[in-house]
Amino acid sequence: MNKQELLARCTLLIILIGFPMSVFAYQHVYLPATQGEPKVIDLVARAPEAGGWSPEIITVNKGDTIRLRISGHDVVHGFAIGRLGIDVGPIIPGEVTTVEFVADKVGRFTYYCNVWCDPYHYRMRGTLEVVDPAAPDALLVAEQEPILSKTEGPFPELDIDNPHEAEFYPASQPSATRGQALVGRIELPALGDGSTELAEVLRSQSPSAVFQAIRAADSPASLSDEEVWDLVAYLWLTATTPERQATGEALYAKNCAACHGETGGGDGPGGRYQEEPSTDFTDARTMAGGSSEIYYAKTRRGGMGTGMPSWDTIFAKEETWSIVDYLWTFLFKDAKRE
Repeated sequence: MNKQELLARCTLLIILIGFPMSVFAYQHVYLPATQGEPKVIDLVARAPEAGGWSPEIITVNKGDTIRLRISGHDVVHGFAIGRLGIDVGPIIPGEVTTVEFVADKVGRFTYYCNVWCDPYHYRMRGTLEVVDPAAPDALLVAEQEPILSKTEGPFPELDIDNPHEAEFYPASQPSATRGQALVGRIELPALGDGSTELAEVLRSQSPSAVFQAIRAADSPASLSDEEVWDLVAYLWLTATTPERQATGEALYAKNCAACHGETGGGDGPGGRYQEEPSTDFTDARTMAGGSSEIYYAKTRRGGMGTGMPSWDTIFAKEETWSIVDYLWTFLFKDAKRE
């Protein structure tokens, strides 16, 4: 075989093999969005001490259709991306669970296990990064607030780490239903400066402070302390909506009950493994001294040195407020809106 014939055969091989492969690569690598082909990613869940999520960081392009194939290798896990509204339910060991979605928002989104799987369950977190190829240097932030402390964030005056035990707190569980029946009998004192809606005013007030404001007024002088607390319970009921409480209840059950308990008593199975006892939301003295703003800030930032993680990258702001609204149902009887 002379050199000319060898060159001709090599050229033919390049045409027959190389060209189809280049077309295939172009279609499946460079044009996944235009062809509608999903980007398939295998994600493995293991207990935190065995490695957690693998991979821990997933990077995709804006506009990609993503198909996650999630498998568990030890115990039952869950998978959710809170800010994208994705929750696939239990991940059964040995099975593959698939979820498909379009990455239509640029940002950094936390995916996490939302089924109690291990004493270090809170470490089961990973990151989905969605980048825009046209603006690769865009800030990868998904509507996050700054870390909250007593000098940062939307409530700089709050000290969320020190105990907030109330001077006045109910001896028995107040009833919002009884409080509603009392409203027509008395004139409630003005709360706030009159320029802000009551719901917003109550977010910054502790129940103990509102109790004192009502007790100090002239018209409720004939009421017992128990009746005043019933009025406080009713006011907290009016500060939310049935939809918000339902959202908060679902999020609490899925994400908080493992440590804080189904009934808010701080007795969830995960709490036994934390450095500090989980907060007991049925403790009247502690709850009556706190405010919705304190619980909101603590939820978003997490508990310093307690094992409670930050939920800032998982819950949207309104979701966090809905959880806080639900927390008050542990202190106040009949505080669920129907």
